[in-house]
Amino acid sequence: MPYVSLISASLMTVLLSLTHLAAAATVSGASPDAVSNATIALPAGKYSAVKLLASGVNGYQLNQTFVVTYTDGTTTKFTQSLSNWWGPPQHYTGESQVMQMPDLVTPSGATLQHAAYVYGYLFALNSSKTVKSITLPRNRNVVVLAVDVSANGAIPLHVSLTAVDNVVGIVGNGTAATNGGWDNEGYAYSASLLGTSITWAGSTFTLGATYPTTPLAGQTLQISGSPAATVDVGQFYSFTPTVVASAGSSLAYTVANKPAWAQFSATTGALSGTPSTGSEATDSNIVVSVSNGAHSATLPAFEITVEPAVATEPVTHVASLSWSRPVQNTDGSPLTNLAGYVIRYGTSDTALNTQISIASPGTTNVEITNLTPGDWYFAVAATNTQNVEGQFSTIVDKTIL
Repeated sequence: MPYVSLISASLMTVLLSLTHLAAAATVSGASPDAVSNATIALPAGKYSAVKLLASGVNGYQLNQTFVVTYTDGTTTKFTQSLSNWWGPPQHYTGESQVMQMPDLVTPSGATLQHAAYVYGYLFALNSSKTVKSITLPRNRNVVVLAVDVSANGAIPLHVSLTAVDNVVGIVGNGTAATNGGWDNEGYAYSASLLGTSITWAGSTFTLGATYPTTPLAGQTLQISGSPAATVDVGQFYSFTPTVVASAGSSLAYTVANKPAWAQFSATTGALSGTPSTGSEATDSNIVVSVSNGAHSATLPAFEITVEPAVATEPVTHVASLSWSRPVQNTDGSPLTNLAGYVIRYGTSDTALNTQISIASPGTTNVEITNLTPGDWYFAVAATNTQNVEGQFSTIVDKTIL
């Protein structure tokens, strides 16, 4: 078995990867960006479905009636129950949980650490008829955030709610909602967590009114990343989100619905592990969040499917890497916030295109398997609790036979 020894990697003390965003001006919370208890004009056309992002407020809203009217005067009625936006989701027939956020905005503009949900609803239309409008339930406790219509094989079409928006449901952190807020009691979704669009059921919904997407002063916190959706039994899985935060931020990560076979680092947000036989299943609605103590940012929910191991010949193309655990920063000061390591490797020393993260500061060796014959190049760097990478080690190479 080839053996590769890597030199020690140390962390930089200057957090160069943490970008400080310019502060945005305080914004008004007076722009309606959602609709309740109204009739919404639909773009004339023949569609197979109408899709809504919505929720119930002030409790679960059972057996609510939505009415689609066609240009010939006929109608189709849909009866739908809606879960409360504060949860927990009831998973009613015809209801999908589209998004979960860890915070919401209170009537004073402060943030409250309480889950807030957005749900999706799809109603099948008579595609032989031309639609005219959809009438929402005559109930202030049913609120719609966005609407799309779609035809089979066509790109979904966004429905403008500008003319009918009558609810201020999305505000920037630090801004008090007017007009009763999302729930008619002054609470609202956080603009920084909700974003400007949401993708669900093949549609990308553009949210109602314009609001700032740049956090306010002191609220610089963003999280992003694209976790792999599948992993084979016996294969190592690793995902670490990318976070942008104000310099000096103290970050803490959380995960909801973590797969039983995986480990999670509260200091780096790394989700990793190797599923064993018997783990074949799909873990859904995995949500990774980060908080700086005052504000939070959340990745869209994702899922990981564990697939059966692929029968292969015994693995022989393995590189065993080891390195020394760093004990000081590059300026000579003691290293006190080591969180793990990042290994990059590839078939060229100028293209280390594959990366794995190790969310354990005590781990100083790893085996990389299934390498094809040829020359391979490796480098390792340490990461600290702010998810900042240090200097990479000297690149070493090994010929795999």
